[in-house]
Parts: sequence; C-alpha cells; structure tokens
Amino acid sequence: MIMGMSTLVNFTVPAGARRLTVGDDVLDLLPGRAAWWPSQRTLFVADVHIGKAASFRALGQPVPSGTTQDNLARLTALVEQCEAHRLVVLGDFLHAAAAQQAQVVDQVQAWRDRLPALDCVLVRGNHDSHAGDPPAALRFQVVDEPSPMGPFLACHHPGARPGGLVLAGHLHPAVALRGPAHDRHRLPCFCLTRDQLILPAFGAFTGTTLQGLPDGARCFPIAADQVLGPIAA
Repeated sequence: MIMGMSTLVNFTVPAGARRLTVGDDVLDLLPGRAAWWPSQRTLFVADVHIGKAASFRALGQPVPSGTTQDNLARLTALVEQCEAHRLVVLGDFLHAAAAQQAQVVDQVQAWRDRLPALDCVLVRGNHDSHAGDPPAALRFQVVDEPSPMGPFLACHHPGARPGGLVLAGHLHPAVALRGPAHDRHRLPCFCLTRDQLILPAFGAFTGTTLQGLPDGARCFPIAADQVLGPIAA
C-alpha cells in the first residue's frame, strides 16, 4: 500500500494535522491524538482507558480524580470540531472491571447522551476482555479485530495483515526528542509503516513507551497543538 503526504484538496486539512494518502483516500493525523477519515466522517482513537484512575483508587492508590471527565471532554471536542458521524475506538475503551462502577458509567452515559446521533464502534482490545463490553445503554457496536473499514483494517494489536492498512493502538507509542542541554523530552506519537499506523494512547492517565516500535517506522510526534515529523523511530 503506497502512502505519503497527500496532494488531494477535496477536504480541508485540520489545523495542526498531517495528512496521509491511503490509496485513493486520505487520513489526517490530529494533534488531539486521533486520526480523522474525512470522506467517511469517521474518527479513530485508541486506548482511552476510561476508569483507569478509579481502578487505581479502588486499590488504595492516591490517584487524583477527573481524568474520565477530561477524556470525555476531549472526545466531545474532537467530534464537534470534525462534525464526525462515527467514532471508532481501537481497543481499551474501559480500563478494567472497576470502570463499570456507577460513578464512571454515569459520566460516560452523560457523554453519550450529549452525542445521540454519533455511531460508536469498539474494536475489542486486551483490557476490554477484562473490563467487559460497554453497557448496552451506551449503544456501542462491539467487534473483534480485524474489522474491515474501506482501505483500513481496524484493530487493537499492531501487526501487518493482508487486506488493508492496519489501524491499531496498544503500544502507547512515543519518541524522545533531544534538547541542546542534553535533555530529552518524550512526546506521544503516531507510528507509521507501509502496512500499519499505530495511534498514540488517547487517555489522559496512560503511560507511553519508546520500546517495541516497528523497524523502519516513521513517527509523527505531537507537540501541543501540532503534529510534527515524520522522524525515524
């Protein structure tokens, strides 16, 4: 599959984004840690990990509250900014079974009620197998990987597969940029190869890794409101 920076002008490139060509279509890498498929009005995010902080607090860990609301507010902003018709979560929407507690579910339900016309799809990830599918009232279509969507294969776990460009998460990829004082600053990134695009973790209370990125990958770091790169992994 041939990919590059698109010269197509059918759709406006969002502010701060980087546009890729995928066959005859385009995909925008957004600074909001999401990928935007404008021809289908579809947003892709990965590794939201709703309820992770609540799960840690249930174990007695001194973790601050508010991350679920932050994640949901950022999702709402992206949906409204792009005027998206569909949201595809590439795995790990809920972090653990503790995320099914009433306080967390009520927050997610309020978010869903604010966006009643939005089609929501969850591609099951490893955390979803432990957390369970979202409650039926949230109206998510839940599928297993790979889920074909046009030129893409919506997955959670990275890895090349026949039939399309894999869109995945799971790794929480990041790159380290070196400064003039021999300091390093870690930035979440998109990670692109010929066969797959690995999205950064969307969740606010998630770690990142510099390890395990595919050989030969090109990385697109996110710095504030701009997607940079590409740079070598």
